[in-house]
Formats: sequence, C-alpha cells, structure tokens
Amino acid sequence: MKNSILILLLSAVFYPVFAQMDKEGSKDHPLIQRFNQSYIYDYEETSFEPYKIITGKSNGSKFTSTQEVEGKITRIFYSLPTDAGSVYEIYTNYLNALKNNNAKIFFDCKNVESCGKYFWDLLRETDAKIQMPAYYGEELAYIAAKFSRDGKGYYVTVIPGYGLSEIGYEVTIVETKEMEQQISLDGIEKAMNENGKVSLYGILFDTGSDVIKQNSYSEIELIAQYLKNHSSKKVYIVGHTDNIGSYEMNMQLSEKRAAAVVKVLSSKYGIAVNRMKAAGVGPVVPEGKNTTEAGRGKNRRVEVVLNEK
Repeated sequence: MKNSILILLLSAVFYPVFAQMDKEGSKDHPLIQRFNQSYIYDYEETSFEPYKIITGKSNGSKFTSTQEVEGKITRIFYSLPTDAGSVYEIYTNYLNALKNNNAKIFFDCKNVESCGKYFWDLLRETDAKIQMPAYYGEELAYIAAKFSRDGKGYYVTVIPGYGLSEIGYEVTIVETKEMEQQISLDGIEKAMNENGKVSLYGILFDTGSDVIKQNSYSEIELIAQYLKNHSSKKVYIVGHTDNIGSYEMNMQLSEKRAAAVVKVLSSKYGIAVNRMKAAGVGPVVPEGKNTTEAGRGKNRRVEVVLNEK
C-alpha cells in the first residue's frame, strides 16, 4: 500500500506539503491522521448534537441496524488527487488503523454486495449534513467504529467515495464521555457482595430486538463465571430499557432480553436454568434521564440480582 494511516497519540505531527490549501479555519482532528496528499475541502465542528451511525447493511429500503450517539461532532471532508489513492485503499488503511488501535468496528462495507442496495441514497437521507457530493456515490465504502482515549469515547465514521473523476472521503468524529468502565469478574464479585446486584451495560441488542449482539458475550461469560464460582447462589436476570417506544412494548422487550441472557447462560455456559429467573421491568427503574443519549444508555442495561429467598 502507498500510505499508512495511524490513529495518533501525539499532540503534534508532521504532514507533507499539499498541492491545495485546507479550507480556512479547518484542521485535522488530533487523533486522526489524514490520508497522504489529502486537503480539507469542507469542515464543520459542533458543540453537541445527535448523530446516527450505520451498524448494518441496507436491505434496499432501510438499514438493518443503526445506533444513535450524541456529543461534540467534528466533520471533515477531504479531497485528494485520483492518482494518490483509491476508495478501496483509503477504506483499507483506515480500517486497519482502527483495528490496530483496538477500536471496536461496528460495521464496514466496500461494495454493493457488502453495503446493500441503495446504501448511499439511504445514507444521505439519514444524514442531512453529509458533506460529500451526491455524485460521489458512484463508488463508495463505509466504516463505523469506536475507540477510547483518556476517559473519552470517540465514535468514528469514514466514508470514502468517488464520482465524475473526483475522489474524497468524509471523516466524522463524535466525542463522548465514557459512561462506564468495562466490568471485570472482581467488579461483579464486589458489587454482588456489597449491593446484592450488578448492572451490566455491555450486553447489547439492536433497537427493538431481543437478539444478543456477538460482542456482548464477554460480559455474559463473566456472569457465568461468577455463578460457577458460587454454585449455591440463585439470581434474577433483569432486563431494563429506555422509554423510547410504548410502555407495553418495553415491558415485553425487557423480559424477552432477560430470557435471552438466561438461555445463553444455560445453553452455552451450562448454568442450571433453575438457578436463574428472567424478569423485565422496562423503563420503570431508570438510572439516568431519558432525555439524553447518555441517560438512555445507562437505562438500557441488564442487571444480575441475588435471589436470596
């Protein structure tokens, strides 16, 4: 490959001289390096806004899954000469750099087969502020990821595109405060001993779904390990939701999600079903305000509660 993109941990870096000047008042994000020979064609920075990232391919009429986040948003649209790189090269460099820096990849795609039909059209409908020209959809790729630095979370989308003999890519960075540190087995032990329960925020589901996401199993495995270490204990597995949607739907959904966790603990990790009882309390026991994404994120959780009866 011609170039190597890195997520930067340094406050200052050297960039090569560009044939074109960056837009006045624009700048690179301090944690993301630009692709070689790129210049900033358009730039926007907002103090706090919602942003929707795409986490699943298009089925032709809608995206199969999305995730809403909110925070300080930096949007940078870079352009570069067509002989300096390709859509695939930009996509591959950023994807590898994110993976090499332990980023969580929510979704990535590089062609119609992997992105889905009408992906670009739906993307522009979803994001009214997208800065790339519409004709760049002739060739398109997409990456959505998250990484953490110094107690902050950074959601990143990278969209390389090509059309009418022009090439560019849009990088969007949403900066948020980290809601919770990752739980550990020691953390579960401590919480259960002190409070008789532990809240888990890493057991994730798509909106309106009770299907457990693959990246949730690390926390479920910790629950299993705790229960194996304490073979005489019984627990309630309790599902919680935010208040988006109807009360009745959330009550049903929270119980279905709890039941899905119980099923996995039993089938995958061998925990006896009679040691666990699934319950759903929907939005009625919130930990945060449902008026903010951070609050809704705390409310969407699974709790393990000791059944000491």
